Amino acid sequence: MGSQSVDVTIAHGEHPAEALFTHGFVPIRPLSATLVAEEIVFTYLVREVNSGDRRPRRRHVVHEEPDASQPPVEHQRVGAYAVVVSQRGLLGTVNSSLTGAPGTWALPGGGIEEGESPSNAVLREVFEEAGQNIRIAKVLALESDHWIGRSTTGVLENFHALRIVYGATCETPSDPVVHDLGGSTERADWVHLRAWRTLHWTISSRTLLARHLRSLTPHQFLK
Repeated sequence: MGSQSVDVTIAHGEHPAEALFTHGFVPIRPLSATLVAEEIVFTYLVREVNSGDRRPRRRHVVHEEPDASQPPVEHQRVGAYAVVVSQRGLLGTVNSSLTGAPGTWALPGGGIEEGESPSNAVLREVFEEAGQNIRIAKVLALESDHWIGRSTTGVLENFHALRIVYGATCETPSDPVVHDLGGSTERADWVHLRAWRTLHWTISSRTLLARHLRSLTPHQFLK
C-alpha cells in the first residue's frame, strides 16, 4: 500500500482541519510536533476526502469591539500545553486577572519561544507555571481559536491561537509552585481525577479533558 504526503501552511485564522480538507485530506490522528529549520511542523496521519465527508464548519470569529476606529493588528501565536496526570491527580492552573477569564481553570502551557521546539516549550511552561517535571507520552491535538479583542497591553488584535496539546505524566508530583510570577497563572494545583468536572474550566480545556483524559489515565491513578 502506497503513501503520500502534503505540506500545508496554516494561514492566519485558518483551522488545521479546514486547511487539510481544502487540500483533499481528513486528519485521522496527530503523530508529532517538531521544530524544523526554525519552523514548527505538526504531522497528522490522514486519509483522502471521500464523497461522504462534509467540509469542516467555519468557526465564528468573535469581535469584542466591532465599532473600534482602528484596524486590529494580526497576531498568530503558537503555544504548547499538556494534560498532565500523576498519582496526585490532574494538573491544572488558575488564570490570573491579566487574562480574559480570571479564576477559570486551564491546562498548563504557554507560548513557544523563537527557536524552541514544542516539546521543550511544554516542559518549560509546566515547570514555570506549576513547578513540575513531566514526561511527554504523546501529542494529542492541534487546537485553533480566532478572535478580535484587546491584548493585555491594550492593543486591539486579530488574534489567532494555535495550541499544540500533549499528554504527559508526572512521576514525582509535588505541591505545585508558580515560578513565573506576575503572569497569566495565579496558582496551580492537583485535581482529583474523579472531581475535575466540578471545576470551572475554560471551554477549550474542558473539551480536551473530556476527549482525552480517560485514555491518558493509568488504572492505578484512579484509585
